[in-house]
This record gives sequence, structure tokens and C-alpha cells, in this order.
Amino acid sequence: MAKKISLEKHFLSLSKDSLIYGLGNAVLKVMALVTAPIFTRIFVPAEYGVISLIATFISFLSIFLIVGMDQAICISFYEYKKETKVVISSAFWFLFLWGFFITALISLFSGNLSLLIFKTDSYRILFLIGFWTAFFTLLINITRSVFRLEFRAKTFATVSIFNALVSTGLMILLVAYYHQGLAGYFTGSLVGTFLSFVLATYLIRKDLKFAFSLKRLKEMVVFGAFIVPSSLAYFVFDLSDRFFLNHYRTLPELGLYSIGINIASIVVFFSYALGQAWSPFVMRIYFSSKKLFHQFVPRFFSYYLIFFFILAVGISLFGLEILKILTTPKFYDASRVISPLVIAMVFSATNQVTALGVSISRKTNYLALCTALGAGLNIGLNFALIPKYGMVGAGWATAASYFFLTIAYHFSSQKFIPLELEWSKIIKLVTLSLAIMLLAPIFWKLNFWQNLIIKFVEFGIFGLMLYLSGVIEINEIQYLKKYFKRFLGQAF
Repeated sequence: MAKKISLEKHFLSLSKDSLIYGLGNAVLKVMALVTAPIFTRIFVPAEYGVISLIATFISFLSIFLIVGMDQAICISFYEYKKETKVVISSAFWFLFLWGFFITALISLFSGNLSLLIFKTDSYRILFLIGFWTAFFTLLINITRSVFRLEFRAKTFATVSIFNALVSTGLMILLVAYYHQGLAGYFTGSLVGTFLSFVLATYLIRKDLKFAFSLKRLKEMVVFGAFIVPSSLAYFVFDLSDRFFLNHYRTLPELGLYSIGINIASIVVFFSYALGQAWSPFVMRIYFSSKKLFHQFVPRFFSYYLIFFFILAVGISLFGLEILKILTTPKFYDASRVISPLVIAMVFSATNQVTALGVSISRKTNYLALCTALGAGLNIGLNFALIPKYGMVGAGWATAASYFFLTIAYHFSSQKFIPLELEWSKIIKLVTLSLAIMLLAPIFWKLNFWQNLIIKFVEFGIFGLMLYLSGVIEINEIQYLKKYFKRFLGQAF
């Protein structure tokens, strides 16, 4: 009994921090949902395709701007506790100078990139605006890493909320009121990000010194450099499908795929919130009590999977209805790709747990190997599926690749920090979830309201099957009721 109370206490601590991080991210997601009816009535699918491709290239650039320093500072922060300000300052000023140099250099080629990707230099200014947005985002991200390490979740959320509200507000103003089109969309993001950088820098001022420690900086740069190959492989996972769709299909289909990703990213909203709290939380547990770590993580992983697969099934079943609320008829066809994408998002979210052993033991070579193999698989599946199946093929290629990656991470991690996971429950959960997602559409042959009723019935059957199969047990339901009651009491 005492062990359960101890675990419950840690669940509560993790949940409260996740809630705060989630509030910041929630504002961003809510603003994205609120603006969807506005932007989908102004932009056509092809313009969404332009936004997606430019955002993809900026994400690629960001890998070389951050050069793994966000993870490197985390290791040095805990290792050199008496030198935290020097560590923070060295990382911040290095990234400021490095990021400015790389951004200025790549800006010279904005017209060439527009010609290369779009066969016209008309989008040169959009690339230019996007590059400098990425630079200020880089600096915001390093300050937010510090907030996490210092367990300043509320400050982290404040910066995130400010960035979401100001950037989105300016985008709406410039696009909807001043009719600036795509230029207004990107300019609003740039100005909002710059103002957020000013706020974040002010809030971190006590940690910043005009000083470098070459010794500490060298250690962080070397560590971060080994993260870059893994980050590049993740780029392939997350973004290469856009390039394949643009090459083999059309910009309008790429725009539909981007909308499908936005809907499926509801899963990412929750995994992101938990992930921000998870990394420092689980490291603290591991280095303070190995026994507690080995009890807590497997149980947490089971609950984690149950929550995310229930969420994924809900999004998959009601994807068309969500699109009808948020968009216009020309975007409804994006519902076809939501199921494989939410599956991909869930498998991606599991990496936070399956890669623990590799991360904690600092075996970054295993991360690079697994992600490289996964990226190769993803490219091969994109070649095989996208020309014939388009965006649906892209979705399944991404889902299969993330499934491979999380399995590879798990078996690699088991070599260093073995965990006794509840495999019987996990296999049943995954099988039932995939079955309901794939088979449910067979019965959607009636009108809108009748189909909606059928979907609610299917969702209820899914919950019943989880209970009857033993994935969710009655004692766990009672425990979760008690847990949520305590959590709500402490949170509010």
C-alpha cells in the first residue's frame, strides 16, 4: 500500500507540471483551431502547400541552428551545478552568434531556394522572413530549456502563451484585415516571435552573464554535434513526406495532408505537454532512486499508452466532423489521412519512454543508428506508397516508420536499463485500437447524423472491449478515480 501511495505522489507531481506546460501549448493549439476557419476561407489548398513546404525547410534549418545544444545544456546543467550560470551563458551567446551567422548566410540564397522548390523566385521574401523567425525561435527555445531545468513551468507557459497570442493575433490582422496574404502570415509570425524573444530574454536575465567558458562550451558543442545526425533522421520522419507529395502529386493534395496533420496533432498537444515535464522529472527520479524508477516507469507507460490510443481512436472516428467544424468543404477530403497520422503521432509519443535507457546512459550512437534506419525505412516507404496512394500512403509510411523506431529504441534501451513492461496489455491495446480504426469506416454509409450515432456506438464498443480484454481493470478504474480527485483538488 505504501508503494502505491509513493507512486501516486509522483504521478501527481508529474501531472501538475504537465498541466502547466499544457496550458501554454493549449493556447497555441486553440489559436490554431480558432484561426483554421479564417485561414481556410482565405487561403486555397495550394497556398497551404506553400506554407507547409517553407515550414518544412525552416525546420530543416533549425536542426543546424540549435546543433543539439538544447540537450547538451541539460546534461551540463545537472553535471556542473555550481556553474549553472556559466553553462547557460556560454550556450546562449554561442547560439546567438552561431545562429546569426547561419541565418544571415542562408538568407543570401532565399531566391535560389524559391526557384529550386517552387520553380519561381516569387516566394523569396517568404523564405527570408521564415529564416529570421527561425533565428528568434532558436533563442526562445534555449531560454525555455532553462525554465524547464529550473522547474519554472509557469514562466515557460507564460512565454508560450504570449508567443501564441501575439503571433496569431498579428497573423490574423495582417491576413484578414490588411489582406497581405502569405506575406502577412509569415510577417505576423516573425514580429510575434521577436517580441516573445525580448520577453523570454528579460525573464532569464538573472541567469545570463556576458561570459564564456570555453571548456564547458566545448563539451556542450561536442555532445550536441552527435545529436545532429539523429535530428536529421527525425526531420526525414516528420517532413520528407511533404517533399515527396510535392514531387509526385500536387500542391493542393499537400495542403490537404497538412490539414490532416493539424487535426492529428491534437495527440502531439498532449504528448508535448507531458514531454516538457517528463525529461527533468524522470532524470531526477532515476538518479535519486533506481528502485522507484523501475516501479514507476512501466506503470506510467501502460497508462500513457491507454490514454493516447483512446485519444487516437476518438480523433480517427470523428475526424470528418472536426474538419466540418473547423474548415470548408474543399478541405473535407483530408479526413482520409487522419487515421494513419494519429497512429504515427502515438508511436512517436512513445519514444519519450522507449528511448530512456539510451538517453540516460548517453549512448547517443544508438539513437543515431536507430533513427538512421528508421529514416531509411521512411524514405523507402515514401517511394513505394506516395506515387500510387498519395497522402494516404504518406500517412501509413510515417506510421510504420515510427512504429519501427519505437521498437528499435526499446530493444536498444533494454541493453542498458531494462524495464519490465506489461506486454500483454500493450499488445491487446494496440491490436484493438488498430482494428477499430480500420474497420469502423465500413459502417459509415448513411447520412451525417446517422453516421455520427454509429461512431459514438463504435467508440463505446471500443471502451467495452478494452475492459473485457483486461486492458483496463476495475481496480485501476477505481485507482484512477481516486487519483483524479486528488489531482483536481491540488491543482484547483
